[in-house]
Amino acid sequence: MPIFRPEVEAAPLGDLRALEERQLRDGLLAHASRSALYRARWRDAGIDPGAIRTLEDLQGLPYIRGADLREVWQHHPHDVLCDADVRIWFATSGTTGAPKWTPYGRQELAMFEEVVLRVYHMTVTRQDAFRIAIFGTPAPFVSDAAAYALLAAHVAAGLPVEYILSSPTQAAVTLAFLADRRPTAVIGFPSLLLRIAEGIAAEAPQAARVAWRDEPSLRTFAGVVATRMLRLQARHLYRPEIGLFGGEPLAPYRRPLRDAWGLRAYELYAMTEYPCFHVECPEQSGIHLWADWCIPEIIPLEALDREEADGTVPAAVHLFDAAPGALGEFVFTSFARALPLVRYRTGDIIEVLAVTRCGYGRTHPRIRVRGRRDDLVNLGLIRFSTAELDQRLGALEGIANWQLRIVRRGYKPQPVLYLVPAPGADPTAVTGAAARALNDIDVLRLGIENGLVLPVEVKAVPQIDEVRTWSGKRRRVIEEAVS
Repeated sequence: MPIFRPEVEAAPLGDLRALEERQLRDGLLAHASRSALYRARWRDAGIDPGAIRTLEDLQGLPYIRGADLREVWQHHPHDVLCDADVRIWFATSGTTGAPKWTPYGRQELAMFEEVVLRVYHMTVTRQDAFRIAIFGTPAPFVSDAAAYALLAAHVAAGLPVEYILSSPTQAAVTLAFLADRRPTAVIGFPSLLLRIAEGIAAEAPQAARVAWRDEPSLRTFAGVVATRMLRLQARHLYRPEIGLFGGEPLAPYRRPLRDAWGLRAYELYAMTEYPCFHVECPEQSGIHLWADWCIPEIIPLEALDREEADGTVPAAVHLFDAAPGALGEFVFTSFARALPLVRYRTGDIIEVLAVTRCGYGRTHPRIRVRGRRDDLVNLGLIRFSTAELDQRLGALEGIANWQLRIVRRGYKPQPVLYLVPAPGADPTAVTGAAARALNDIDVLRLGIENGLVLPVEVKAVPQIDEVRTWSGKRRRVIEEAVS
């Protein structure tokens, strides 16, 4: 498949470094300093934005986090923007606190459209009558309005793309229509598309019998016979060629998605705060991180552990200089105009897979997203605070120690809670109380009820094998590795 912009996508790393430093020399940080997000912070640290001209100079700037974005909107709502040319606002889900609002202006939308075309040329093999079914979330979340930005990019480029938009709550209505339109691609959360596929397989026999009852014919009779002879899957009805999946790591879902939908799954990495999304190329040897739209850095895992132990501010390294296999927190400086993010700590743990040219010629570094470092129990789409879990279990009597492990049964996550009962406590009573406490967490209960998460399992054990950082800090929530 051809590269959309070979002069950028296949540019040597030295050229990409020069592009990033050119952004610094051209006043990116002076522009960012107009915002209350940075102005006092940099002034108090004695930083002159105009003096930051190289990637090494950038290392002297403090990090920012999502909490800083929330705080500046709370206390300085009229002094945040760097550019008044805002065209659309998006909000994060607010899983780790109040939602963060992010402005997109003309430059951000142009960036978005550029990346759309890169992804199109990376993944699409048959470009006639290309139909995309998107299962997104409603506004103000980015995945809803992003669909229209995708469409705008395709229309402007003259590409024959047809969009069919839906949401999780409207999936049942959409599926009947999709059986006629036969989408070439589907876009959505991997766990959601698999849950939809499960529903199709479960309901197909009854649907075939109803069709025969309402319209007895050779065609409907064949449908009844077919559902008796084989287990109908989504691939039998829709036959999409590719799927683009984001919002949660694809690893545990890739094979089940292929089996259920008959498609080739591509992994996306994106976030509301940064109007750019990164994707695997057909080699599927990692997600290409577009280094011409940001300055990417990584804080090594060892430095993060030291930060937890004694509060030492961790040093980051440019992603180009990280060794293959390196793990750490992704940090980036965006080239936005409405509100640039400078050394933004994402909380996402990534693994650097390669910083060499891939088999299709692209030079941008390849990564894999391993999970999050936030104070979260991460079950894919279902997430809640570990503080809430600790509070609920701490309110119970008879628990000497506990550890929550996130395991996979097939592709679905399951929380398994291990408890050490206190001396004299009834293990059955303790496990029952703990199970009720977890099921009282609203978002977890909804995830279980809707088949996105397997029911909580609680086990009483005599002791727990502790997992600790190098500095000795105990980890209460463990996500078991997925190959």
